[in-house]
Amino acid sequence: MRPLEIAVTVALLPYVLHLLSPSRGESMWFGLSLVIAGFLTIGQLLTEGYRWQMLPAYCLVVAFVLLESARWMWAFRAPYVVGVAALFLEFAAIVLSSALPVFKLPASSGPYKIGTQVRHIIDHDRRDPFADKPNAARELMIQIWYPVDPSMQGPVAPYRDRRITTLKDAHFSLAETHSMLGMQIASSQARYPLLIYAPSWTGIRSENTFQVEELASHGYIVVAIDHPYSSRVTVFPDGSIAYRKFAGDEDYSSPAGLAAFIETADRQVEIRARDARFVLDTLERLDAHDPQGLLTGRIDLDRIGIFGFSFGGTTAAETCLLDHRFKAGLNMGGMIAGESAKQGTSAPFFFMFEGLYDNPPYAPGSDLSKLDPAKRREVEFAREQFAEMRRSLAETGGYWMTVRGTRHMDFADSPFFSPLRRGQADPVHTARIISQYVIAFFDKQLKGIEQPLLARSPGEIPEVRFEVWTPKASAALQLGH
Repeated sequence: MRPLEIAVTVALLPYVLHLLSPSRGESMWFGLSLVIAGFLTIGQLLTEGYRWQMLPAYCLVVAFVLLESARWMWAFRAPYVVGVAALFLEFAAIVLSSALPVFKLPASSGPYKIGTQVRHIIDHDRRDPFADKPNAARELMIQIWYPVDPSMQGPVAPYRDRRITTLKDAHFSLAETHSMLGMQIASSQARYPLLIYAPSWTGIRSENTFQVEELASHGYIVVAIDHPYSSRVTVFPDGSIAYRKFAGDEDYSSPAGLAAFIETADRQVEIRARDARFVLDTLERLDAHDPQGLLTGRIDLDRIGIFGFSFGGTTAAETCLLDHRFKAGLNMGGMIAGESAKQGTSAPFFFMFEGLYDNPPYAPGSDLSKLDPAKRREVEFAREQFAEMRRSLAETGGYWMTVRGTRHMDFADSPFFSPLRRGQADPVHTARIISQYVIAFFDKQLKGIEQPLLARSPGEIPEVRFEVWTPKASAALQLGH
């Protein structure tokens, strides 16, 4: 709960207890606590902003004012049941506001502050088959994060545009990031390496804000993509909104269902890889001349990487294969699909996954005979995927990592949203581990800085099992266990 939200609920409590008290005297202090609660509610609405999780508390303030007015004008006394109901509403406001908080992402650890900007770009050479208008060009929304001089101050961007929120996540628009609006790129370097972030299956560009802010704070320009009609929701500058239209999700219920899912994944990764390549084409033009002045001459086009969470990692692998301008790629918990599932990535790559894949039934040699058919298909598909990934690593080199105690969504911002979304692992600690390896990988591949973290001795980070693959190697050198 935010400070004024706590203050409102605390100020209401004396009046609630007064209604439950057997004596219920005429003390003015109870009325005074109600006046304080009223002023705090007004202040909370004006400064912190309305959110529906606090609605029980707002209703209590209004109800108590009416009740107190009735007591003074008509000597009306509320029955005890009103006090019980009030206590329930007070409890409801506390539970809802704590379970769905206006969260804060951990501060970034790099030497730079962070700036951000949203751009609308149009690929006039492509028709969008999902667009509402016939023969419409493919339109994308991208968000840019970049390093800013440490001395700069300015307003920060909200975590999410209110126009794309629902009742459930409307409070996301009240959460603040660490990225400032209207800032210039830091002056300490002439150019900065570029990373493109691809979102998950139905994900949006802001789903991994902690990770992209962390990278920007360490001296990277990071550009995240919304894939209209594939991302859950995309809002354009004119206010129009594109919702997901593609059909098909993971389906292991039958061989036909799995085949249909793989076909959908192949189609999607082709679309998204083309989006990523067009984004890079656009950034090359903006480096030559940015009408807004932000990126002109500031992107190091010889040092480009791509990464993504879940299916965004799938996009990263496919893009690295198809476009050799990308010198390195990273996949956080995703499958491989399209041509990269057959040919590999053609660039140094980092695959990282949740810890469950080290354990039965996913671990090699595990007995699958007791699994139901759907689960067996899922495990067999995962094993086939991992075998293809390792074949790719043997050709191009890179890294394989699992993080014990993590779940799939721990590789994105989701664990910060609510205590109810957290697993066994502490989200801040897990995010720091993942970020350390992400930064070390790109620092080595794009900046040429040797990274002791990528050659640690076994057990040095107990949550991590880590493998280093050298190009054309026949086997991995395991550094973790």
